[in-house]
Amino acid sequence: MQDVLHEARWWDPKPGGKVHCYLCPRHCHIGDGQAGFCFIRANQGGKLYSLGYAHPAALQIDPIEKKPLSHFLPGTRVFSMGTAGCNMGCFFCQNWDISKSRADQVNSRYVPPEDVVSLAVRYGCPSIAFTYNEPTIWGEYVIDICHAAREKGIRTVMVSNGYITREAFHDVYDHIDAANIDLKAFTENFYGRITLTHLKPVLETLEWLKNETNVWFEITNLIIPTLNDAPSETRALADWVLEHLGPDVPVHFTAFHPDFKLRDKPRTPPETLHAARQTALAAGLHYVYEGNIHSDGANTSCPGCKTLLIRRSWHDVLENNLREGSCPNCGLAIPGRWDAAIGVRPEGAAQPPVKNRSPNVVDRYSDLNL
Repeated sequence: MQDVLHEARWWDPKPGGKVHCYLCPRHCHIGDGQAGFCFIRANQGGKLYSLGYAHPAALQIDPIEKKPLSHFLPGTRVFSMGTAGCNMGCFFCQNWDISKSRADQVNSRYVPPEDVVSLAVRYGCPSIAFTYNEPTIWGEYVIDICHAAREKGIRTVMVSNGYITREAFHDVYDHIDAANIDLKAFTENFYGRITLTHLKPVLETLEWLKNETNVWFEITNLIIPTLNDAPSETRALADWVLEHLGPDVPVHFTAFHPDFKLRDKPRTPPETLHAARQTALAAGLHYVYEGNIHSDGANTSCPGCKTLLIRRSWHDVLENNLREGSCPNCGLAIPGRWDAAIGVRPEGAAQPPVKNRSPNVVDRYSDLNL
């Protein structure tokens, strides 16, 4: 069963045995025996197949704050997974060992959708994150996991670059509960030179999420010295978010560290993140965070009365003062998804009991170091 190729969605046959993949804005035209830019959507015999289907290259349990999501089930753990490949060519990729690999170049294993959900339940994770590489390119697998997850009451999260077509957008995101979209910069020059893609499709995805779905979403902007750290660019990004998405969409400014093809660039100074955060707050955004550094910029405060609501250290929730999703001081409703938040579990406390635990699934993946 695990050796059977999974036929892809979002493609058309073309003359000469080629196929047109329209899952992402690259619109790859792929010859027989070849793969698209992402490496894991391949033409075999005039049909497009998803080589990443049910073959994750990374499985891990993370804090939800690592995605990063600050307004979605804070303090909980998320079952995280990724495959090989990516539809962007970011020079600064921090997961390049899998995102720049082909399906046969990673140590993957067969994990069908229902087993992914069973593992999330087994490890006490109320949500599953599609992350590490770009989950859009394994959208078929994402959708099937979402169907299985919904039956068990498990939430699903896309950690994505937002590079998806209109034709595929609702097919994927109508099943998703939350997303973090990586808005890598706010200039077409950066996107063209440093990611080998375009800015406009990502902005369109953000607008679709806001206007056409109930997905809770947040935005991450990795600030890279000399490339996208100009204060004017940060202000333009914040102004666009305010105008097109509103003041309540959280924005995370995160620190870059040298990696992959950008080892010549310095780490992002904390002062750059502090300045970016202040710029975005001054523009009118209500929830602006700093990531990849230790900072009070990781905390959530009430935009009305400034009461500290959630105190964090790196990815740990140290204090959660929300009361039914509202500020305990002034009563302001804080946008987000809080209903499954567990607050702070004492160190060493046992995980909650797991219902419907399947011994067969547990035994099958007993070698996983989760």
